[in-house]
Amino acid sequence: MFDTGWLSQTNRALAAVVSLLIIAIALITRTLYPQALDGVAYLSQNALQLSWSNTAPALPVYTVHLTPQSHQQTQPPVYQRLELAQVLQNIGQYNPKLVLIDVDLRKVDPASPTLRGNIYDSLQPSIKTTYPNHDLLLQTIVSHHSVLLNRPLSDAVANRPPLSNYIRFSRASGYQADEHYANGSASLLYPLQHSSGEQQQPSLALMAWNLGASAPPVATTMSEQSGFLNVNGFAVPVTSTKEMFIHKARASSDYILSANNILNGTVAASVWPPSPESYVVIGTQQRSSQRHAQALQTLQNARFITIPNWSQYIEITAIILIGLSVTIVAATQTVWFSLSFTLLAIFLVNGVAFHQFALEKILLEPLFPSLILLLIFASSCTIRRVTLKSHRTQTAERYASILSPKQMQKMLNTPEQLALEGQQREITCLSTRLRHFHQYYEGLSPHDLASFSNSFQTAHLEDVHAQHGTLNTLRTSGLSAYWNAPLDDPFHASHARRTAGDMQKQMQRFNTKDRFRFSHKNMKNHEVTLDIGISTGLATLGETGTRRHFRYAPLGKCVDLANDLARHCKEAGHNLLICETTRGQLPECATLETIPVQTSRYQVRAFALLGDPSLAFSEEFLKLKQMHCNMVYALYEEEDKEKALTLLDECKSHCAPEYTAIYTAFEKHILDHLMLHEPVEDAAQ
Repeated sequence: MFDTGWLSQTNRALAAVVSLLIIAIALITRTLYPQALDGVAYLSQNALQLSWSNTAPALPVYTVHLTPQSHQQTQPPVYQRLELAQVLQNIGQYNPKLVLIDVDLRKVDPASPTLRGNIYDSLQPSIKTTYPNHDLLLQTIVSHHSVLLNRPLSDAVANRPPLSNYIRFSRASGYQADEHYANGSASLLYPLQHSSGEQQQPSLALMAWNLGASAPPVATTMSEQSGFLNVNGFAVPVTSTKEMFIHKARASSDYILSANNILNGTVAASVWPPSPESYVVIGTQQRSSQRHAQALQTLQNARFITIPNWSQYIEITAIILIGLSVTIVAATQTVWFSLSFTLLAIFLVNGVAFHQFALEKILLEPLFPSLILLLIFASSCTIRRVTLKSHRTQTAERYASILSPKQMQKMLNTPEQLALEGQQREITCLSTRLRHFHQYYEGLSPHDLASFSNSFQTAHLEDVHAQHGTLNTLRTSGLSAYWNAPLDDPFHASHARRTAGDMQKQMQRFNTKDRFRFSHKNMKNHEVTLDIGISTGLATLGETGTRRHFRYAPLGKCVDLANDLARHCKEAGHNLLICETTRGQLPECATLETIPVQTSRYQVRAFALLGDPSLAFSEEFLKLKQMHCNMVYALYEEEDKEKALTLLDECKSHCAPEYTAIYTAFEKHILDHLMLHEPVEDAAQ
């Protein structure tokens, strides 16, 4: 069995281990599989661009998206290459400097009327021959305009018609990686060069920039300063794979147009027609063709972002250091403090990244570390919440029988502050015992005896819970309870005294109203007497039961002393006895010392608890208490038996009738046992 402290340490350790595992997986992914984070990098880079000013370029680069090709026979055919030819013809009248075509032209156009026999079989052969071949038509128009064509790296593919014919009729061609040629790429890191064997081939945007410089294409080389590419006199910052970061201005979206709108003349006059000497990229939305336009715009405006080689190490260092900090805080602090710390760490990471991007023109990755920090916080809180919920349910099941509902709620609200195993603290124990309980065995039937025991135990347990006590054991003749555990109770002795008083009043009402119906069972003179013993002292508390039988109980001398005091009540002549330590914590109550209680090893001083402060400070009781103290002093300190008996008679003559039994017990004790007893000790210390 494990207490709350153990559970807290365990779930915190588990949360820390899971967080460290998350950090390890993040580092492995970032180092060995960076391509898996392209989607995260794309979102992060788009967010960073918000820190750039929203200024329109001096000479924008247009992007025209063709209508997507339909592959469903139920829809009307879309002649994409015919639409491309029409758009190219339309744009050509505005004298653009260069038109970049980013479409897949490796195969003949399946939408050409001459090739779609299933649609035109109903036409006469003479009519079919008059329908154009879209590839031939497009090649003719390409030859009349300044067109830059996108082509794959593989020469074997580029040398096959119809692509070879398009390349022959175009002004020049730019290269794109074979894996991206068919579908394009949405990445904001744009490769300026592609490796083809031992040669470096220019990309579509780089070739367009070279052609637009009114000079033949120049060679591009990496400078001695690592991370820069010398192009047309500019040092363009690139990665080790010759990739440039695209400046994606917010105004650039205004220059992304639809081919259908251009052909129908429905384009806004503020952006169309294009100015002479402008660039136009024709492609499709599926291929993210606007990426080529944005890369060309970045080269024209020279708004370059440096991607240093050490950026990856900065990201890894941030994940390790800040991730470990969040792990420690999330595993040891409260949820709200952990959340505040995590958000502060995320703000710090993103603040540094935005500062470097906007002012220093350096690209750092803030989103992936931020996601890792959030994941660490979420996993730690989830583990702690799940284990805490399980522990709360288990605690409620175990302690519901010994704690009051109010105490149970308080305990569940502050579970990590409790040490429920091996704890030593001062407690006040109360033990009750029905005097002559064995006499009821013969006078009551089994059913009546069980009902009788249940009636007074239920009432007494309610009295214990009303004063914030904890049940220890239930016996057939009484119960045992204690205060100041497992929850703190600075007034534990006072609460135990009030509980004892409530129990005695309850038992008096039961006797007066014949609650146990003894008169109906012909049981005369069977008034129930409840003996109570209260003891205060150090005890060790913990879960002392088994795995199948839970029991949280105190162990110590004060627990045994409370039981001894309850058994000693008849001999002492009073039904409510307390030990000397309890008496010291109740100085306002009226008490008188009784004959000592004999334990298995020593004698212990016992005191009869008589009443509250109204009795304790009354004139008559103060006189009686003075005479009683003199009698006890003569008896135990002076060991003068005759003087003690004389003072005892004076006490009997001045005391109330209900205290006579105390002095009768003293008289019997003096006459029979006084000279044989050892000096009294207090075992409750």
